[in-house]
Amino acid sequence: MTISYWSPALETAAPEEIRRLQEDGLRHTLRTALRVPHYRGRFAEAGVDVAAVRTVDDLQAIPFMDKAQLRELQPWGVQAAARADIVRLNATTGTTGLPCNIAFTRQDLDNIGELGARNLTAMGVRRDDIAWQCYGYGLWIGGSSLDRAYEQAGVTAFPAGPGRTSLAIQRLRDLGVTVISCTPTFGLLLIERAREAGIDPAADWRLRIGIFGGETMSRAAMARLSGSMPPGFRPHNTYGTTELGGPFVAGTCEYSREQGTFHVWSDHYLIEIIDPESGKTITEPDVLGELVVTTLRREGSPMVRWRTRDLTSWAPDAFDCPCGRRGHPKISWISGRSDDVLKVRGSLVMPSQVEDVVSAMAGIGAGWQLVVDKDPDGLRATEATVVVEIADDLRETAVPELAGRLRDRLGIRLPVVAVGHRELPRYEGKARRVLTLEEFAAVAPLVDLGAATTPVTT
Repeated sequence: MTISYWSPALETAAPEEIRRLQEDGLRHTLRTALRVPHYRGRFAEAGVDVAAVRTVDDLQAIPFMDKAQLRELQPWGVQAAARADIVRLNATTGTTGLPCNIAFTRQDLDNIGELGARNLTAMGVRRDDIAWQCYGYGLWIGGSSLDRAYEQAGVTAFPAGPGRTSLAIQRLRDLGVTVISCTPTFGLLLIERAREAGIDPAADWRLRIGIFGGETMSRAAMARLSGSMPPGFRPHNTYGTTELGGPFVAGTCEYSREQGTFHVWSDHYLIEIIDPESGKTITEPDVLGELVVTTLRREGSPMVRWRTRDLTSWAPDAFDCPCGRRGHPKISWISGRSDDVLKVRGSLVMPSQVEDVVSAMAGIGAGWQLVVDKDPDGLRATEATVVVEIADDLRETAVPELAGRLRDRLGIRLPVVAVGHRELPRYEGKARRVLTLEEFAAVAPLVDLGAATTPVTT
């Protein structure tokens, strides 16, 4: 297996050297954060003397930052640079509330390009590749960040954005496109539409690398997507958020993609994994917790102990990857969000668990939904129904089999409702897999859940 590096000195630096860079970056970030009234107030309230925070171990004394606080600071957020030095403002998608503006200096944008080029190179992307870029543009940071990454890496790229699926399935064939960047959901949609148009992705496309991100996706779903692509196609996973400066906080290498982990670029980001309830630090491998990130080089909108709400864990070999990036630790792919965990009849259910089971079954279409019936007392959900697309001739056996697999994985029984091909919504951006009864009725008005939403014994 050939290993390539964009920045060999930084990517293969020893953990001790990366730690020194982190400590320098942490002191820089805290000095920068003091320009923001919110941070000054929070530090003072907690009795934190920023000058005394010299190492990563001292970080525990600093309060967390979260989305609720950031929303209260809109429209300018935690802007730490002078307005004249801000060259770009991006915004969060607003999926969970008011979109938040995040500021970028010229150096911040340069860092996006450099980190993106690192990710692409680690994934095996080469200068002779042709890329079809499907992440969104506008205020969202995804599309423009991938553009910078491709330019930095010298790749020929088409800034297609999401949508225009009819054009995309033709161009992927006619142009000999070798790399695609999109959400996993959009990748599955392209495959579905290509087959409907008489195009066989495995035979007619030349894709060899997929750069997926923007939403959680199980390894089973990733394997299902890859199985429809040309032989030798390799799916990769990238992670980031607008608040943290773009989609390149972490990314897979040729080894970690098979493991279901990715490397965090630790000269730019200092990470912690905490218990979402207690806030205590988790250091043991394979223990699920919430990812907390402190930026180390951001100028426009620095983030100090940002609670991402994304759930992950330390890899068993976090600092010992065969690719040589030992100083950039590996964490597991994001399995969901702490605020997305559903409470169904007293049991905790993660949408990613449902996706893992659904994607692993043959005969189920690309569309699926988890429909929840929230209770009046404000819990996340008291009932949940899994709605999937299954051909009529397979339903008699597939529905009970899927229900059984879900019971084995979740420990409770969930009703399963089968519908026909393309009766469920398709998503060109981030998929919304969890919908309330009212939301589901709006997007799938012809589907009658009937008695399936009544309580079912465990």
